[in-house]
Amino acid sequence: MTEEFAGLRVTDVAFDDDFILLTLADGRRTRQPLRWATALFEATAEQRAQWVATSDGLGVNWPALLPPHEAGVVDIPNQVWDDRYEAALTRLKAAAWTLDALSDEDQQLVALWRMEADINNGGFMQFLCNWGDPTCQLALRALQAMGAVQTRAILAGMRGLLDRLKDDPALATLPDVFDAMTEQEQAALHAFDETYFERPEDLARLGLKHFGPEPLIT
Repeated sequence: MTEEFAGLRVTDVAFDDDFILLTLADGRRTRQPLRWATALFEATAEQRAQWVATSDGLGVNWPALLPPHEAGVVDIPNQVWDDRYEAALTRLKAAAWTLDALSDEDQQLVALWRMEADINNGGFMQFLCNWGDPTCQLALRALQAMGAVQTRAILAGMRGLLDRLKDDPALATLPDVFDAMTEQEQAALHAFDETYFERPEDLARLGLKHFGPEPLIT
């Protein structure tokens, strides 16, 4: 998969007061908040300049300051995937937050961002209650297209726990649905959440392989 990301290899690293500034082989520029790495935030300019690329060129380490990570203290594909999300969200804002006004691809990206943000923050029910089943179905379709087999199975398992309740007229809101679940179903949902939190797949790399990075403006 590395050759597919050859254009994302780091060629230069710089800093301003707030960000690590990365220049990539395809001319792309991206950045990561400096405060994400306290040791770098507190380092001198000379120490910051002592960066080394990972063996595949897709990450950056500072061995004198921080224990090196295989993917890098700065994982560039992960950052470029965040940029992909941010671009889709910017287009959503420009469309007055009307999801249907976006391209199908952007709709899937927004659904994936909502899934990641909400499940990581508060679990599946937070995601479903905030955005509803149509966004969940979009996320399932995107995960299928990306080949994120394990993550899709987790999300489908979570959603499947609610199937028996979806047509119950007594359940007016999604929070009512959770309250109507049996203890066993709630325990199963919690187990799915915990499995999701373990991040069984690299969604950034799978997402970039399928959707590609945000196109460069020329």
